[in-house]
Amino acid sequence: MRGLTPKWILRERFGLLEFRGQQEAVIDCLLRGESALALFPTGAGKSLCYQLPALMLDGITLVVSPLIALMKDQVESLQRRGIAAARLDSSLADDELAAVLEELHESPRKLLFLSPERLASKAFLRSIRGLRIDLLAIDEAHCLSEWGHNFRPDYLKIARVTRKLGVGRVLALTATATPKVAREIRKHFRIKKEHQFHSDFHRPNLHLSVEAQDENDKPHRLCEYLQQNRGPTIVYATSRQDTETLAALLQQHGFRARAYHAGLPTSERSLTQDAFLRNETRIVVATIAFGMGIDKPDIRHIIHYHLPKSLEGYSQEIGRAGRDGEASHCLLFADRRDVARLENFIHAATPSPQSLRNLLDRLLRLADPGKLFAISPYELSVSNDMREETLRTVIAYLELAGLIERNGSYHAYFRVRLLRPLEKILSGYAAREKTALRKLLTAAESRYGSLHFPLYEISEQTGMSRETIAAHITSLAQAGDIRLEQRSIREVYKRQKNSTVDIAEVIRNMLATFASRAQFEFVRIQQVIGYVNTKRCRAQHLAKHFGMATPPCGLCDPCQGKPAIVWTEVEAPAITDEQWQTMLDLKQENHAALATPRQLAKFLCGIHSPASHHAKLTYRPEFGLWRLQKFHHVLAMLEA
Repeated sequence: MRGLTPKWILRERFGLLEFRGQQEAVIDCLLRGESALALFPTGAGKSLCYQLPALMLDGITLVVSPLIALMKDQVESLQRRGIAAARLDSSLADDELAAVLEELHESPRKLLFLSPERLASKAFLRSIRGLRIDLLAIDEAHCLSEWGHNFRPDYLKIARVTRKLGVGRVLALTATATPKVAREIRKHFRIKKEHQFHSDFHRPNLHLSVEAQDENDKPHRLCEYLQQNRGPTIVYATSRQDTETLAALLQQHGFRARAYHAGLPTSERSLTQDAFLRNETRIVVATIAFGMGIDKPDIRHIIHYHLPKSLEGYSQEIGRAGRDGEASHCLLFADRRDVARLENFIHAATPSPQSLRNLLDRLLRLADPGKLFAISPYELSVSNDMREETLRTVIAYLELAGLIERNGSYHAYFRVRLLRPLEKILSGYAAREKTALRKLLTAAESRYGSLHFPLYEISEQTGMSRETIAAHITSLAQAGDIRLEQRSIREVYKRQKNSTVDIAEVIRNMLATFASRAQFEFVRIQQVIGYVNTKRCRAQHLAKHFGMATPPCGLCDPCQGKPAIVWTEVEAPAITDEQWQTMLDLKQENHAALATPRQLAKFLCGIHSPASHHAKLTYRPEFGLWRLQKFHHVLAMLEA
């Protein structure tokens, strides 16, 4: 599209008359060959900043996004406009992934959306060798900062991959970056300070308010508010259990409400999301897993039923309201008891020295230098009782330190359903191949009409390699003879041959890193408390947090002259003799998932851990027995 101007493409391809805010400045910067950082609030048109330049550049634009739903929506929207776009994500089957990669070389797409994990994979980098990549756009760029509110370790690898690919320009996009995080993003991608662009932080159609609410009064106040105020609504709650409890409560009061959290089946989450978009469901009660990528402009109310973990997350969540420019309300219920819950979540995400030591022993001592080894993140998470996101952070640090290297992944378990009788399937094969396939198919365990293939066990039983078994089964699926379901992912790494490792020092450094991050998370909670207690305009308070300025909004509760909220410290209720005896009885049961004081303390404080969840202990009535107590106080009692 040489010779065409950005404004012409804006009108003819996107159907818009004018750029908004700093969109044009960002696009001009990229077209000059420079990298840029765009700090735009939710709904300010970040995606246009890479979609439009992609049509003016000769090569491909890679777009890194953390959300499958967002990738899918954007690709479909671009394709409707006649713009060549594709995505690579885990929801696609192997043959669909291969087809996308093949098309990239035959008739290059203008935009390719992918996850940060795929961008960093060796297989993907090999597959795009020889393609011209003119722009790399990174959505939710704050995820690369350890001090960002939504740190994702795979984002740390993007800058290194960018240089490896020789990408000349980068566009980093985020709605929620403090000055410290913005500096870190610029440093990673060598973006000049003058190429950092801001749009107006506060959206004047958002009415911000905070109400002090006791835990016992909140259900009544929520129902009262929703009866008085109409329109699509998201209610954010802290835990998965809270979302289901509140959704059930609202349904009992006649509201069209549904729960949404990451623990629900994908199909159920999709149904809830679609029902909300079509206005069949008025209210979604959700954890923060809901909202990113939801293209619904008429959300009228955002209610935070519990305190948010950070002002960054809070700003992102309220930014989903009123994207059509109409008046929308953002209400936060402030209960001092929520502080202990938030602090307990931080403790849950911080690995113990023992669990970290056990994990590093497995990854660094048991892996032979220069050799490949495979791990199951889920199994390691359970065996070390470490949250999977924490485990992945540890692995990312080891990769960045050059101690291990990612070498792809595979599925270790296949479930197969024959679509034709076995003899008919085998009839089209030569004698030798027929013998091998019969041996393989008869070795599997038959249950409920399906054949089950734990690949390692089948390999030992048949003498075939895992790769050969996988190739045979995959070929049958491609021929339409079977329906194949692949499970139990294994990730393959290589211990670097020349790395001399002092494991004790690695452990010390990682423990210090996690302790520092935990301390910073505690500071974030205090920043939320500061926002609750502020006597000045809430919009100004948020803008200052992000290093910006805005005039008083005139709409929030302080601007309306309402008295400031003053909290007093809430004492946790005393632990009764009966509760203490319940704890002792539980301890006597000798559950492996509650073997250490830290594990037992997490359980009693209502903190989910991989081991207790895997053992189905979180369904017991004792779970959360002391949820109103502070974790470090409970841990100190149990260690005494």
